[in-house]
This record gives sequence, C-alpha cells and structure tokens, in this order.
Amino acid sequence: MLAYIGKRLVIMLPTLLLIMAVGFFIMQLPAQDYVSQYVARQGQMGNTTAMLQEELLRQQLGLDKPPIERFFYWFFDFLRGDWGTSFVDSRPVTTIILERLPATLAISSLAFLVSWGVGIPLGVYSATHQYKTGDVALTTLAFIGIGLPDFLVAMFFLVAAFLASGQVLLGLNSPEFVNAPWTLARILDFFSYAWLSVTAVAFTGMALIMRVTRNNMLEELGKPYVLTLRAKGLPERVVIWKHVFRNALHPLVTMFGQVLAFLINGFAITSAVLNLPTIQSVYLSATFQQDIFLAGAILILIAVTVMVGNLISDVMLAWLDPRVRYD
Repeated sequence: MLAYIGKRLVIMLPTLLLIMAVGFFIMQLPAQDYVSQYVARQGQMGNTTAMLQEELLRQQLGLDKPPIERFFYWFFDFLRGDWGTSFVDSRPVTTIILERLPATLAISSLAFLVSWGVGIPLGVYSATHQYKTGDVALTTLAFIGIGLPDFLVAMFFLVAAFLASGQVLLGLNSPEFVNAPWTLARILDFFSYAWLSVTAVAFTGMALIMRVTRNNMLEELGKPYVLTLRAKGLPERVVIWKHVFRNALHPLVTMFGQVLAFLINGFAITSAVLNLPTIQSVYLSATFQQDIFLAGAILILIAVTVMVGNLISDVMLAWLDPRVRYD
C-alpha cells in the first residue's frame, strides 16, 4: 500500500503540471485581457488617460510577453512560493486566499457534515421502508433537491428568513461584527447568519447522498447473502448496519474525491448570491475579470484537492473491502 501511495504521489506531479498549463492557456483564450477590460471600463467613465497608458499597464503586469513565456515565469515563481499579485486588488494572491479560506472551510465543512450526516440515515431509512409513506416523501424531497440548483434554494431560504424575521441574512456576520475579533458574541452572530448558506448548500448534497445510499442499499438487500443472514437468525439491525450498509458504502467512498474539491469550489454561484466572503466568489470574479494569477492559484488548489481526495478514497476503499488490493 505504501508503494502504491508513493507511486500515486509521483504521478500527481506531471498531472498537476498539465492542469496548470491547460488552465493557464485557457485563461488566455478570451479576446480581451485584464488591461483591455480595465481600459474599456475607464473609457466608459470618460477617463482617457488610461487609454493612453494601456501599453505601459500591460508591461507593468507582464502581459506584453508571449503566453508561453508568461506561463513559465508564473510556474517557476509558483514553485518558489510566489503566487503572484492580483491585478484587481494589487495584493499578493496568498493574502487574498488566506483571508477567504477560514469562511470557505467553515461553510463547506458544515454543509458536508449536514449533507452526509443527514443524507445517509435518511437513505437507509428510505431503503428499509421501500414504497411506504416515508420513502415516498423522502424520494420526492430528494428529487426536488437534485433538480433545484443550490443558489435557487439559497434564494428561497433568504426570502423565507426575511418574511419570518425581517432580516436580510446576506454574508456571514452582522455589520458590527464583520471586522470584530472572534468572541462568543461574534460566534453566535456567525451561526445566526451561516445556517442559511449551510442549509442551502447542504440541501442539494443531502438529496444526492440520500438517493445514492437508498439505491445501493436496495441493491444489497436483494442479494442472497442477506437472505442467508436473516435465516441464521441475526437481528435486523445487525443485518442492515453491519453487513448491508458496509457493502453499500463503496460508491459513497468513491465520491470522496469530489468532496474535497467541493470544499474549495463547490458553491460559487451561491456564494455570489448570498454575498459570502469565500474563495468561490473570488474565483468567479477573478475568472470574469481575467485576473489570471488569482484564478490560476485557486485552480491549482482545486486540482490538488481532487487528486488528494481520489487517493484518499482509493485507500479507504481498500480498507473497507478486503477484496480490493493495490500493487
């Protein structure tokens, strides 16, 4: 197993280089770069000075060089720990990411715990009560959750919260707590706002996990070994949770790679709708504005989390199922 993990880690390096190259050159495809967009906006506001300084701005930002040369400069600077400077904020990319990382991990981790912690038990219940009233209700709820995008769910909860309390729960804190130190009062204020975004993001994930769990459980319940276990007189809870549920976990474990990527870039549009100070909203804005260093750094974070998540899911699958072996 250790040899397999080492081999996978070595393979990650050229894969990451390929992702960096493809991502960087895709960001060069739009006809206008950041300077062109900036000059166009300034021209619309009547600032003709920016139009005269277009070439100077492009030289200052390094956009006057060929794309291949810019990529290798960016790549080697990235390896040295210099992730570049944001064109829009004129601040180091690492500073912007570190500012947004705590809120991102807080919302996505809570949404992950809620969606999996609620979705799995509901999926088991739905499978063990097939075609009964509870199963029909949960199946309908799951179809709604899968069919509706999370940002639309967020808007629904936003309107419902406003009608119930008269508050517009945008962001993650009240205005007086935005820049305040983390005290008990700010933590309570955070949860009074965060429940909306967490519920909106977790609702879609919960529906998906519930459907996957239900389908896997039903498939396992129809296999001969379940009939054998029941014939031996084992309690139903032992049959369900010790044997059937463990075998039904395999597809959920293989989804773990997507879970880690979700922690970084799982609800970009919802973040924009709810004005959340997360990496997702920054990534969306940086992509639209051609802020290539900021968008590229976040793209690398997403790629790394996907590869690490896939590796962890493979290791977990081998631990869960003795039949799975890696040379």
